[in-house]
Amino acid sequence: MGKRNLIVAVKESEYVERLADYIRHAAFGESWQLTAFTNPAALRGFVRGGYPVDLLAAQPAMLDELGELPDHLAVAALVEYRGQSRFEAEIMQFQPLPLLLQAFTAHFAASGHTLPRPATRGKGPAVIAVYSASGGTGKTTLALQLAQQAGISGIPAFYLNLEQWNASLSTDGGGGGGDFAKLLYTLQSEPDQGASAVAALRKRHPTLGMDSIAPCDNPEERLTLGAEHAKSLLAAIADTGDYGCVAVDLDTRLDALHIGIFETCDVAVWLMTPDAASLKKNELALQYGERKYGTAFGEQRSKFRFVQVGGSPSEPAVYGGGNIRVDMVLPRVEEWASGGPLSGTGEMAPHYRGAVESLLRKLGIA
Repeated sequence: MGKRNLIVAVKESEYVERLADYIRHAAFGESWQLTAFTNPAALRGFVRGGYPVDLLAAQPAMLDELGELPDHLAVAALVEYRGQSRFEAEIMQFQPLPLLLQAFTAHFAASGHTLPRPATRGKGPAVIAVYSASGGTGKTTLALQLAQQAGISGIPAFYLNLEQWNASLSTDGGGGGGDFAKLLYTLQSEPDQGASAVAALRKRHPTLGMDSIAPCDNPEERLTLGAEHAKSLLAAIADTGDYGCVAVDLDTRLDALHIGIFETCDVAVWLMTPDAASLKKNELALQYGERKYGTAFGEQRSKFRFVQVGGSPSEPAVYGGGNIRVDMVLPRVEEWASGGPLSGTGEMAPHYRGAVESLLRKLGIA
């Protein structure tokens, strides 16, 4: 499939120049061809001349100049504030360009159109699963930090939380509690629309600089997911062509969903703490996985990277009588125990962020 045609019409020529320059060097430009106008008459002549238009984003005054538009055309008004135009679909014109391009893609997908495939796809994103059989090890902290550090390194990242009790990004005010269920429904009813559904439903975290799907508002939904659901979710995210890294945050159970993630991921970071209870729980989980899932679990052992949180890097704890080799030790940040809005995100712990950056390099991601 070739590139889609994006038509942008605004009165500010400098805005057009900045947007065109950004798209020229962004992955967005692999899938979209930009044509820009600053003159309403020229825009009107282009549209009425029958030239290809897949998505039209224009300031309200320019859209009014066009009169009635075909129903099948994806149209959005570029506005300075919500409610500025007569059009139902409005996109804020002045926002960070990555968010603007994502808004274009989301509106196009939400209008029922199939997303264009990037011209250069390669292998697809690196998928990192984060797991632990014991609570309190910092799974969510690490998964968020892996995604954030990947983004800082220039690798666009998606954070996928598959915990039953998911409160990881619920405080950003983005809403969308039913989005996860909508995505699952699309994957089951229209599998070929998975990438479009992800593009339409994803949310951009304003401070962590990553995309995610809003936490599911029905915890029982998580219990219905199996291995094939896991694979289709990851495939849909990959098929957007927008990401170089997907960080998957798993809960402490070990069920069919986990097996599907392990089979699909490139690496699974298995977290432990050096206390006796954590050691025992994780050893029991490994034994359970081998007993319950047999070769389906055993064949994934080569992907596991055992990471200890806390303790001495030079003297990691001994697990399972030496059956588990600790690949790396991450620092434990005591300040997070007090909670707060930045607790667990790594924002206040440069030494933890540095350790995560080292882990990304060690995993071959950055």
